[in-house]
Amino acid sequence: MSAEKSLIIRILLNRFVITALVIAVLLGAWIIFVELNNDGIIEGKVVDDQGLPVEDAAVLLQEKTIDSHALKSPLRAQTDAQGNFTVKDMAVIEFYVSAQKPGYKSTSKFAYHLYFKKQNYRLPKPIVLKRE
Repeated sequence: MSAEKSLIIRILLNRFVITALVIAVLLGAWIIFVELNNDGIIEGKVVDDQGLPVEDAAVLLQEKTIDSHALKSPLRAQTDAQGNFTVKDMAVIEFYVSAQKPGYKSTSKFAYHLYFKKQNYRLPKPIVLKRE
């Protein structure tokens, strides 16, 4: 092997070069992930205490601001026949979700934190409404 090739291999195997390359790859992967998941779509499901979907429940999504006492007006969504709801163009980092429907007790607010604004997010578990 020539001295020139040996020098190039030593430079490429240098821990500082490897660290910089790993950081660049991770940063590139994060940018691609954000670009593929930045529509601001929040989805979830509302069920009753027996696990059955609740149709026409009102779902309130409220942005949490830096001052926890200064909440913005909530956005409203209605559930479909399967209890699913969708809200589009949510440009938030932290938000609260609650649900209500006549004949059911209103839920308390559940807080969620996202990694970036306009992140697509599906609530990890359904919102449960209990009958009155």
